[in-house]
Amino acid sequence: MLNIISVCLVMVNLFSLTPGGGQKVSAQVGSVIEELDFGNIASERHATKREYSTLESLAVFAFARTDLVRYHLESIDFEVKQVFVVLNTFSSDVTLKMRKVLKLFDCSQSKFNLETNGPFVNQEFQCLNPMIRALIILESHGSNFGFAGSFNVIAKKMLTDNISYTIISNDDTSFRPGSLRKIAKIFAAKPKLCLLLFSHFSSFGITQLALHKIGVMDEYFWPAYSEDIDYYLRSILGKCQNFHASDRRDRFFVNHGENPDIQTESTTLKSGESYRRMIKNTEDKYYGRDAYLCRKWGDPCTRKGDFLNSNKAFKAIFRRNREEHEILSFQDQFTSLHENLFQHPYNDSSLQISWWNNTKTANSVASPRSVNKNYAPVELVWKLRDWSLLSSESILGGKNI
Repeated sequence: MLNIISVCLVMVNLFSLTPGGGQKVSAQVGSVIEELDFGNIASERHATKREYSTLESLAVFAFARTDLVRYHLESIDFEVKQVFVVLNTFSSDVTLKMRKVLKLFDCSQSKFNLETNGPFVNQEFQCLNPMIRALIILESHGSNFGFAGSFNVIAKKMLTDNISYTIISNDDTSFRPGSLRKIAKIFAAKPKLCLLLFSHFSSFGITQLALHKIGVMDEYFWPAYSEDIDYYLRSILGKCQNFHASDRRDRFFVNHGENPDIQTESTTLKSGESYRRMIKNTEDKYYGRDAYLCRKWGDPCTRKGDFLNSNKAFKAIFRRNREEHEILSFQDQFTSLHENLFQHPYNDSSLQISWWNNTKTANSVASPRSVNKNYAPVELVWKLRDWSLLSSESILGGKNI
């Protein structure tokens, strides 16, 4: 039986509000909720069976728990050409255990990839998931890239190896049975998408088109949190089309958390006291992630205390509950939602596209990375020379390298 999502085309009035100063802000989002009949998906082009018979690329960010990484890799039930594991260092002991677990998923030396079934086949080792054609480990070598840095590791691989898209997930996620087949059809049928949010930014798809339109993630959000807000806002400015999975539990593509039926804090947060402390450091109202995000986008956020509550127009898009799978198309009407969202030093052509001033001076705010400078890696993943991998003319606010 085909899983058919209801067909509708709507204009949703997301908000009508009065921000500080009394000026009424009203905007409409063209929320194109398209037919996603996964037997015959509505398409911008004809997607042949061959095009979605294999996924091009998946990536998972591994950190502290081998059991979660194993569970995630075991949930892959659709053939994928390559799976990247970004292995951040939690401890040397954990890294050794991770390598042992990941070796079980390296099918290149298993009997599944041998042409013969003769007596010389090593019967002691069978790849745990033959759906994974190749598993590539990308290690941080003693450091923690953070979420944005891990993303940028994958972005560089996509650009250097000409990978058109990758599904990126945290290790505390797993794919629901049959969901990867549906996701493959969406990628094949909708090649103009930038972001595909399957479980918000805990499991999402990124296309090479998005990288060329809006660049990479801001590594000054370290180790985690608010880099997703920043990146999604940039996708609006970049006039992207973004896919949002339904928030209805019966339509999930991905399970998130150790127990998907219970809402708990991130398993990464529970990984250790030192990590909790680093995240706590980023909550400072003057030097934390919200302060950096607000100042980067030209609003001190003094009235409401945080970026999303200071910019409810954007929050209404970013956080609203979705009954159906949706594709949102951001066009010219999104170039200004008022509320200072798009008054910034961000588009200053003398600044790099992804991040802003990282110093603590009278005219700037310390980033989460600089607040945690005793723990963060000295070098960024994405370096100045890496901008040559992108077409500078197509990046919003980018500068020629």
